Amino acid sequence: MFRSSDPAETEAYLSRQYAEVSVHASPDARTEVVRHTADRFSVEDLRIGCEMSFTAEPLSAVCVVVLHTGTIAVRESGLPDEVFGPGEVFLHTAGHRPYTGAVSGARYTAALLHPDLLADTLQACDKTARRPILFTGRRPATAGAGRQLAATVAFLRDSVLAPPPRPRPPLIDTTCGQLLAAAVLAAFPYTTPGARPAAAPGDATLQRAIAFIEANAHLDITLADIAASIPVSPRAVQYAFARHAGTTPLAYLRGVRLARVHEELASAMPGQSTVTETAARWGFAHPGRFAAAYRDVYGTSPSRTLAARPGRTAPPGPDTAVPAPAGGVPGGAAAGEGAEAAGGSGPAARRPGRPPVTHVVRERCLVVTLWSPPDPDRRDGVVRYVQTLLDAHRPDCVVVELPPAAATASAVATVLTLHRHCTARRVPLAVAAGQPETRRLITAVQPTVPALPEVEVALEAARGLARG
Repeated sequence: MFRSSDPAETEAYLSRQYAEVSVHASPDARTEVVRHTADRFSVEDLRIGCEMSFTAEPLSAVCVVVLHTGTIAVRESGLPDEVFGPGEVFLHTAGHRPYTGAVSGARYTAALLHPDLLADTLQACDKTARRPILFTGRRPATAGAGRQLAATVAFLRDSVLAPPPRPRPPLIDTTCGQLLAAAVLAAFPYTTPGARPAAAPGDATLQRAIAFIEANAHLDITLADIAASIPVSPRAVQYAFARHAGTTPLAYLRGVRLARVHEELASAMPGQSTVTETAARWGFAHPGRFAAAYRDVYGTSPSRTLAARPGRTAPPGPDTAVPAPAGGVPGGAAAGEGAEAAGGSGPAARRPGRPPVTHVVRERCLVVTLWSPPDPDRRDGVVRYVQTLLDAHRPDCVVVELPPAAATASAVATVLTLHRHCTARRVPLAVAAGQPETRRLITAVQPTVPALPEVEVALEAARGLARG
């Protein structure tokens, strides 16, 4: 903890802890700082009881502020100049440029994250994302996203980082850092070199447009077709992408098609196809421009991707290590079989070699059980597997069960990804998790997801959402 009414002492402390800062304050400037540190991130409470201006060099950290009282003005090239007041959540600095500003009688909580923590968290979910992450706005994409981030910061400060009676296990720091990074990425608009943007939470126009593009990228669709599928005006679609994704609808469409080409090249059998044929099938008629765009995103040439394909003798299956039991795949055993396994008891729950994911359909509700936490390499496969279940069964709602062995930050990240896909399909999702900490994490990041202790209770909540 730091307390001082001496401007020179305050300047020395802030410069030592954050960056080279020049403080111009009144003689009675009282400053208090309480720091809660962890691996690659910290959460800090600050009280600045005076008028104070600052000029700072790059902080080498992304700083997010939850402002409780007073005002803060910030200026940084590449981001809009803005003044914030009580109750607002904002990006104080993106971390890699000098910035200036002023603080007036403010009390606030600041979360500082190492840029690599953000990049690692993003790449765990989207392997096509490239560094660095470039934020395009200071304010959260939606008011709800801002509230979620503020709740996450408060939870980490009060329930995780507060001094414990014994040393905190390193795994706690790692998982909580991932949670904080995910909440920051979900809140603020950003882009990465060549990366495909994700749907912004709460923006229905963007979510529906992305769902339509993903499902129809193989067709000759236009901006008018995308708008008509929602339905809104083409201008509304353009605004949604510009505001929340930092791109245009057609640029996003090109990104989706580029990703499909990459998938086909990476899994093609010897002699099955060529780069030119695959690119043309997805609408890339100019080989030179296609190769340049491909290299920008994937860091290599399309011909190298094709040459490095696995030499298999049969077409590869889904890129996932989550085999389902006989009753857990479309076209398998009857939908009612395996209900006990999905509920966490019965023979399937005790069976040696049980697959990491099982499912059952109960009265038009899909219950998916994650028996073990999917690591980042398998998370995409889990999501694709559940998407095949949604296509096959067309359920009214979804419940994801997290037994104690699967109640980790990785499983929570998977649940939130599944929620985004279910929202795009207008299928309500609820979570059954016996661990209170897991339920709190889910609620902190996405309050609209019911997180309940038992499957039956979660089923009722999901069905209630489906009924409207």
